[in-house]
Amino acid sequence: MFSKIVKTSIFIVASATILVAGSFNAQAEKDRLALQHYMLAKFKNPVANRAEYFPYMPLHILKTQYAKNLKLSDFLLGSYAYDLDARKQYTELNEFPPYVFNVSHGEKLYNTKFKNGKSFKDCFPNPAIKGNYPYFDTKKGEVITIGLAINECRVKNGEKPWKYGKGKLADLDGYFAFKSRGQVLNVTIPNAAAEKAYNAGKKYYYSQRGSLKMSCATCHVQGAGNKLRAESLSPLLGQYNHFPVYRLKWQALGTMQRRFKGCNKNQGEQPQKLQSKDYRDLEYFLAYMSNGLKLDGPDIRK
Repeated sequence: MFSKIVKTSIFIVASATILVAGSFNAQAEKDRLALQHYMLAKFKNPVANRAEYFPYMPLHILKTQYAKNLKLSDFLLGSYAYDLDARKQYTELNEFPPYVFNVSHGEKLYNTKFKNGKSFKDCFPNPAIKGNYPYFDTKKGEVITIGLAINECRVKNGEKPWKYGKGKLADLDGYFAFKSRGQVLNVTIPNAAAEKAYNAGKKYYYSQRGSLKMSCATCHVQGAGNKLRAESLSPLLGQYNHFPVYRLKWQALGTMQRRFKGCNKNQGEQPQKLQSKDYRDLEYFLAYMSNGLKLDGPDIRK
């Protein structure tokens, strides 16, 4: 499927900014532009595209409940970009978004002093840092996520690391995301090792795993916009930009890697530990694929 997407986007790649020969993001940039072209084409007219993209969707739902002619920025809304009924519920929830208490708690954590008298301010003087993560640390030779950076700051200051995925770490992540809203995501691939990490994340995303033999792309590329029970499946494009999210199911903020863990379980696969190399490489890939779109987290999802 991914090779098909790339082939259909040759004209976009040709008209894009010319890449330096041998640059480490050359293939990644082709992947990103191909994904954009695929999603824009898919949701240009769901009714007209039913045979190719939505063969199992009832025609009356595509006609009455699905938006068309989506713009790139619309994909920041996830499935709410095209599911009009879900969009109404999302708009109502955002009148009094439940994550405001988590953001407020995150701000308090940011300003609270450690036992040594320092605080997160000493590690992150400007809290609008979400756009800086994930990044590939060329000295350490690995992907650094914002969750990893938060706990590295704590350990460096003599504090115990927080649990990844939820709780205090997710709330601080939410505060950083809130302060970073409007930043344009610009993940870079600085060297060959970073390119290898990107490719590992991409391979993980498109590999079938678990007892159901599904990949992440099964739901979020090929399946994007289709229904799973009563919910529309969300798209890969723009997925990184709205995390952490307040899921109604969780009744709390959760990080992207918490969502990875849940998806693995749904696929019938044993989840990895949060901040494993595979999960960090996967997050790196996801972030790169949404380069050029603005950050708008934290957000609400079901």
